[in-house]
Amino acid sequence: MTDHSTIDALKDKAATTAGTVKDKASHAAHATSDAAHDAAQRAADGIDTNPLAVLAGGLALGALAGALLPKSAQEAKVLGPLGKRLSAAATAAAATARDVGKEQLTAALPSKDGAKEQLRSAIGNVVQAATESGKAAVKG
Repeated sequence: MTDHSTIDALKDKAATTAGTVKDKASHAAHATSDAAHDAAQRAADGIDTNPLAVLAGGLALGALAGALLPKSAQEAKVLGPLGKRLSAAATAAAATARDVGKEQLTAALPSKDGAKEQLRSAIGNVVQAATESGKAAVKG
């Protein structure tokens, strides 16, 4: 082989390789585009079939973003006392509900005949106590 034929062979090989790479890159781009389109379609279908889950997820993401963002001085000044008061009220409401629940369950255990009805009543009382404690705390 001469130098010219070797150079021509190398040129042909480079051109063939470049064409193969171009074809594979084009195929990969189309496959990626198709996959992205399919994912978008699945997401849209998921939103259509279960909008409440999407809403809940959005609220959770919003709460997470809010928790991660630093509070401004004005927010701390205005909302700080309210947050402390709500936290204390929620703690008190939970403790009251727990205590009422324990009392009601203790009272319900000895009697086997009326256990179901007493348990229903106890749950109702716990819910009522928690609701009233929460309302009182908010009015605080």
